[in-house]
Amino acid sequence: MSLFARSGSAQKPVNISRRSFLTAAGMTAIALPVLAACGSAGGTASFSAPDVKAPSEFAGRTNVVIWSPWSGNNHEVFTGVVDGFNRSQSDIYAEVQQFNGYDGVTEKIAAGLQARQIPDIGVFSDVSWNKFFLNDTLEPLGGYFDNNFGPSTFNERLFTEGVVRGESYWIPFGRSTPLFYYNKEIFSSVGLPDRAPATWDEFRSWGKQITGQNYNGNSLKMRAYTGADDWYMQGLLWNFGGSISDGLDVTVDSAAAIAAAEFDRAVINDDKIAYLAQEINNDFINGQVATITNSTGSLTGLIKGAQFEVGAGFLPQQTTHGVPTGGAGLGIMKNASPERKEAAAQVLAYLSGEEASSTWTVGTGYLPSTISAANSTKVRQVMSDNPNYKLAVDQLELARQPDAVRRYVQSTITEMRTAIQKLYTENADAGATLKATATKLRADTESVRKLYESKVA
Repeated sequence: MSLFARSGSAQKPVNISRRSFLTAAGMTAIALPVLAACGSAGGTASFSAPDVKAPSEFAGRTNVVIWSPWSGNNHEVFTGVVDGFNRSQSDIYAEVQQFNGYDGVTEKIAAGLQARQIPDIGVFSDVSWNKFFLNDTLEPLGGYFDNNFGPSTFNERLFTEGVVRGESYWIPFGRSTPLFYYNKEIFSSVGLPDRAPATWDEFRSWGKQITGQNYNGNSLKMRAYTGADDWYMQGLLWNFGGSISDGLDVTVDSAAAIAAAEFDRAVINDDKIAYLAQEINNDFINGQVATITNSTGSLTGLIKGAQFEVGAGFLPQQTTHGVPTGGAGLGIMKNASPERKEAAAQVLAYLSGEEASSTWTVGTGYLPSTISAANSTKVRQVMSDNPNYKLAVDQLELARQPDAVRRYVQSTITEMRTAIQKLYTENADAGATLKATATKLRADTESVRKLYESKVA
């Protein structure tokens, strides 16, 4: 069944306990600490590649293995553009091997480095490639750039996020920001404007109007939350004037950050206009909830799955804008063989071309990360037909990459998700929760500070 398949009957919102969530999620990213021992020692000759099952028509070529996080619609689109590469030339066969989300890819590569079996290309999230860079397992890409494939190929804002001290290690592909999605029918039925709330205070007020209303047999809530969304929480902290860190100095226990956390705690536990859901996209599509906040990469699937008109808007703000960039990019593994790295670079160049990049953008809703895709007839037509797509691109002007501690300190995502779970499911005190988080992060930050300062700062 598709991730976005519509349920045949109305369902009540499912509230998830913190214990059951942590069990299901496995508290991701457990494998990365082994990276400290996984540098380039031993040379490329001692690293093997995963097995490839090339169709007979592609036999005899140099193989390139891509480890991908995408499933459902995005997997189909990605494998389609990679197949286009395979058919565009006669020397290289690229195979997509799928894992369970960004965390699945990260854990598998970390384990592969230990086992000395690695892919040639990894699809890394915006907060996972950095750790592999610190541990010297990503290939510098500058030597593969030419007049047709290089810095000028990409949206400058997105490209520079993969650059450290003038060298590129991670090129944008599947980049996103969070968008605010809403059910236009529900908003209209209660007399709300056809737009996203401008502020979180306005969101809270509208939520009280919506919650408890009947919609297709459902008793509505304003919003479904996911307890794993530390990415969204990064933006909320900025909205209220807070942050996770300033450089490697942890600031998540500041008064502004605590105010942001208190907001989420209150709308779930005091106002009861929101709840912790098993799958927010499904609950939104099934008409159980009026709004969600999710990636621009969900846009196509939501529109396909919903039997109502989907509205989208910029994230609400409080004292300021707070929009984190996210999504994925592509990197080449440093310990792959020289021949396969050269072939992998040709794959990256193809995926960054206008046809592949625009097909990916239109098929998924991810941001056009290349200049040629943004200017292509295909993407411009979609933006004209559905302003929601253009909205995602416009919001990029307000976006910035997550705070350094979230990108470089391995425990940050786990600790932030733990804090979110306490706020949502235990109704924990926001100040005490974030102070405990800050104490843990300050200790963990010291383990990477010297390496960070020598290679990044």
